[in-house]
Amino acid sequence: MTTPIRPKKANGKEQNVYWIRKKVPERYRALVGKTEVWRSLKTKDRRTANERVVGESIKIEREWADLALAAKRDPKASGAGLTHQDLYAIQCETHIRIRDAHSAEPGSGFGALRWHALAADPDGPDEDEALDRWAREVLTREGGHPPSDALIAKFKPLLLEARREGYKDVARASKGDYSENKKLVELPKTRSKPKIDIMEALELYCSQPRIKGGLDGPTAKRWRPVIERFIKWIKHRDLARVTPQDAVRWRDYMIGQGIAPKAVRDVWLAAPRSIATHMLNALRLEINPFAGIKVEGVKAWKEDDERGFDPEQALAILSATVATPSDLISAEMRAARRWVPWICAYTGARVNEITSLLPSDVQPILGHWCFVLRPEITKGKRLRRVPVHKHLREQKFIEYVEERRKLGKPLFFDPVRARGGKGANPQWQKVAERLGEWVRDTLKITGVQPNHGWRHLWREIVRGTKMKPELCDYMCGHESKSGTGARYGKRKVPVLAKEMALFPRFKVHALNRPPAPHTRARRSPQQTAVDKAAKVARLAAP
Repeated sequence: MTTPIRPKKANGKEQNVYWIRKKVPERYRALVGKTEVWRSLKTKDRRTANERVVGESIKIEREWADLALAAKRDPKASGAGLTHQDLYAIQCETHIRIRDAHSAEPGSGFGALRWHALAADPDGPDEDEALDRWAREVLTREGGHPPSDALIAKFKPLLLEARREGYKDVARASKGDYSENKKLVELPKTRSKPKIDIMEALELYCSQPRIKGGLDGPTAKRWRPVIERFIKWIKHRDLARVTPQDAVRWRDYMIGQGIAPKAVRDVWLAAPRSIATHMLNALRLEINPFAGIKVEGVKAWKEDDERGFDPEQALAILSATVATPSDLISAEMRAARRWVPWICAYTGARVNEITSLLPSDVQPILGHWCFVLRPEITKGKRLRRVPVHKHLREQKFIEYVEERRKLGKPLFFDPVRARGGKGANPQWQKVAERLGEWVRDTLKITGVQPNHGWRHLWREIVRGTKMKPELCDYMCGHESKSGTGARYGKRKVPVLAKEMALFPRFKVHALNRPPAPHTRARRSPQQTAVDKAAKVARLAAP
């Protein structure tokens, strides 16, 4: 995470306005033309600068990613485009497509004469204007970008020959002759370059506005190794050459490697399927080979599915939040342990939505304190306003927010402590990971996701109240299943606050006791070795 700075003037004094200074990664330097970028944050206030620097950093990274994508789509910039071999391969594909469209039922007698007539003098594409339009459509679809006039002129005779030979094949088929056309034997069956490079398709997919974080976000980070492994397995990069049979073999191969069926469905098949769907919608792909491929053996959700904390586990974690923390951890991490579990417990929000909060994200609206979850930090990229539960206010959470507001720093991390990590591993994500390790390794609560378990527990508690399902879906960031009417009208804050008041309090007796002094139990060398081995095994697990 970058830190706002005030550059020095020629006389050695600092400027009043804060700036962001960001190093350009090597892969973008040729496109950006610089090794670092400076941009004004347009404020003299340190607190405002700390709030703006996060969004400006993300904006700059997206600009770099857009430059890289534009270079890949521009043949002059990236060396992409259709080669001489590619044009003849497209001729072969067009020939086969025309032949197969009619050869199953070509007719006989007069039908054969009709196909011979079309082969000798095709009506429509033989006219120069119609042939030009047809060639432009084919090259745009096959090449991914509008072709040049020179390329169209070169391809038109090949396209016309493909149609003529295709009709000749249909005419022969009408007489029972299905032998291979000699022209098809001469033409190349493969292209010199992939029609749709699957890695480029991944970047195009992840660069969509709805994909969180873009090319450096969690989706790209999780799916890139999946696509790399798929390419290594199938031994080519052309998504257009992948068949449904390949998709089935890929599924069976991953299951044979010991990958859990649910992971095969939700990751190893979902990644290429979503990318293929995106290319299909962009008219670059004719079929999605991964569509409809199912995975047997995935356990369906059951009523007694234990994915949330049970009451004893929740009580243990919330009690530990008020214990005296070690002096060896930072003030921000101590605050994260103190407040993040409570906020997750009372909102059902995702942990990253909470650990990334800024003081400006906690504000009074119409007399009610609310968490304002910005689109860039939410999974669905939608703004949500969630009232702060009264029990949090009584624990003086708002006072803590005001302290961070005066310091001009985020609630649970300090940009000054950043170590220059990439956008794919922001500080707030590291905070969430360390909270999970604290719950799992220190509090010894296992068998459930240490942060996500609060969302399941929140929904479980909600079912025992009179809270409206539609508003509960909104507050925890789920798509409402309450019918079409749920999409109409705004969720007013006073109405949401009234619903939040129905959520019961967590009764934690440790809140009423003075905190005990921190005592650190020293581990034996044997216990240290066991804990280290367990951590390595956990990180290596799929």
